[in-house]
Amino acid sequence: MKLTSFRVRVFRNVIDSGQIDVADDTCLVGKNEAGKSAIIEALHRLNPAKPVPLELLDEYPRWLKKAHEISGEINGAVPITATFELSRDEIAKLDAQFGSVLEGSEINVSRKYTGEFKLDIPLRLEKYVSDFVAKDVPEVIRPLLAQIKTTTDLSKKLSEIAASISSENEPTPEAQAAKQAAAKLFERLGGAASLIAAINEVVRPLVPKTFYFSQYSQLRGRYSLDEVIAALENGSDDEEVQAAADFLTLARIAPTNIEGWDFEASNAELEAISSLLTQKVRANWKQNQHLKLLVRIESIPDHPGKPKRFLQFRVEDTRHDFSSRLDRRSTGFRWFVSFVASFFEFEKDSNIILLLDEPGLSLHARAQKDLLDAIDTHLTVGRQVIYTTHSPFMVRTEALQRARIVEDRGPDLGSVVTNEAGATSDPDTLFPLQAALGYDIAQNLFIGNRNILVEGTSDVLYLAVMSAHLEELGRNSLPDNARLLPAGGATNIPTFIALLGGQLDVVVLLDGNAQRQRIDNAIVSGKLNATRVFSVDNFVDTPGADIEDLFQPAEYVSLYNATFGKSLVVEELTGSDRIIKRIARKEGDDFDHGRVAAHFLMNQGSVIPALSVDTIGRFESVILALSNALPAVP
Repeated sequence: MKLTSFRVRVFRNVIDSGQIDVADDTCLVGKNEAGKSAIIEALHRLNPAKPVPLELLDEYPRWLKKAHEISGEINGAVPITATFELSRDEIAKLDAQFGSVLEGSEINVSRKYTGEFKLDIPLRLEKYVSDFVAKDVPEVIRPLLAQIKTTTDLSKKLSEIAASISSENEPTPEAQAAKQAAAKLFERLGGAASLIAAINEVVRPLVPKTFYFSQYSQLRGRYSLDEVIAALENGSDDEEVQAAADFLTLARIAPTNIEGWDFEASNAELEAISSLLTQKVRANWKQNQHLKLLVRIESIPDHPGKPKRFLQFRVEDTRHDFSSRLDRRSTGFRWFVSFVASFFEFEKDSNIILLLDEPGLSLHARAQKDLLDAIDTHLTVGRQVIYTTHSPFMVRTEALQRARIVEDRGPDLGSVVTNEAGATSDPDTLFPLQAALGYDIAQNLFIGNRNILVEGTSDVLYLAVMSAHLEELGRNSLPDNARLLPAGGATNIPTFIALLGGQLDVVVLLDGNAQRQRIDNAIVSGKLNATRVFSVDNFVDTPGADIEDLFQPAEYVSLYNATFGKSLVVEELTGSDRIIKRIARKEGDDFDHGRVAAHFLMNQGSVIPALSVDTIGRFESVILALSNALPAVP
């Protein structure tokens, strides 16, 4: 089951966040006090992996609480709702047990301040009842059930019929049939009171749990063993103490009292978990590979016969041959170790949503990049990650569509989330995104207004090389002052334009199969001129054409063969769709289109003379259209 969107209402400084769309890796960006933490903490309350209270007194917006108590609104307040999509396997499981009763693959989940957890699963109740009556109810009582639409009403009606008796004070044939049908329904529903209840019992365990980690969950360097043991037994409101207790639980150390502590056995477990922790940290911490984590029990005489014991988290620096407590290392390293230690328990659980509040805030820029790489390559494998940040180093410039903007718009509106990164004009909110794009460099690139945005570097290479060739032939080519700029995909183009300045009058070239919704939205909002947006499939007959389809199929196959040492022939390819898809279908896998473009660039002297007249003509048509659409020189 995957989270597709969620919504936060009347929680701290959030009145209504609006729908927040979620990807596998989603970033909430905003300035301090914008409401980023409140939003992911509200989501954490939906289905937390570790129990966490949803306190009306602490969490309800204070400036609304009294008025909503008087009006009664507070009684029905639902601070968090979320939409999940069932996987194919999950749908198949439900279909096998109940038949095709789902109306779709999405379900809605919510939790109230009262703690009530609710599943809203769209079902074909009438179809289920009619199918059951037609197949599993004796014919003698079917007419009596013709108007029944829910399993609850069906059970009630069958009970009524089952109670009927004849004049001889014996159950009627209808009663016997009703008892038989009721038993069958009871079996089908697994003893549940209704179809909704039966499906809820199956779906409820499938809802992903949330794991939340913040700066306040960090490990200290030294703890009184008494307070950690107390947290092991009863939990603790102190997140730092609870983090240490959770770590000991993970290390399989859970003594019932301090007198029962087995020193040797416990230290053996601590050494084992220390070794594992060191491995995990070294795999993701690139700043210093000479560090080793040590977890130790320290015993200090307090008064005769009763030593005082401490739990210590230490760091050994093998390069400088010394060790120190964890809290005496850098703040960034302490955060990193604490996160890795806390996440151990859930590392193997893919049915969990990881919520990180300002991850790596105290890390060096390079270490933040390492953390972002770890999120993308390790943490998101099989699970979703949602994190907050205002650091430009925690934003992927090639995936700006995964960024969501959080702004506090005052007491009347509260914190609001915008799914389109370029839809806000607040410079403080935009700054992390602008910095991530290399704002200063980008501004230098955009000197003048004769800019052509294309999807990727392959488009730049082909157009630049072919334009130079056409210029040599005295034919139509790109103007010398025109710049070809790759945006990293069609979905990034509107965001680039919005973030780098709405005054830019750019020309855009898209692949024919590009996702057009965000482009069309930008046109409607006036950020793009429709007459300056072109698609490759306007210049070639291939549906959804890529830039590569401007070549004759045999020519591109030849480039592919030369790049990868293959021996394909165009006659082996099936279909009439994009040449890239046709090759991938034949080879059984996608390939790196950029390598083919690079080969074309490096070998243009031998490749271009062999190109057909039609190929040269198609490239010229594209280049002429782009050139004509460029703004006039001031």
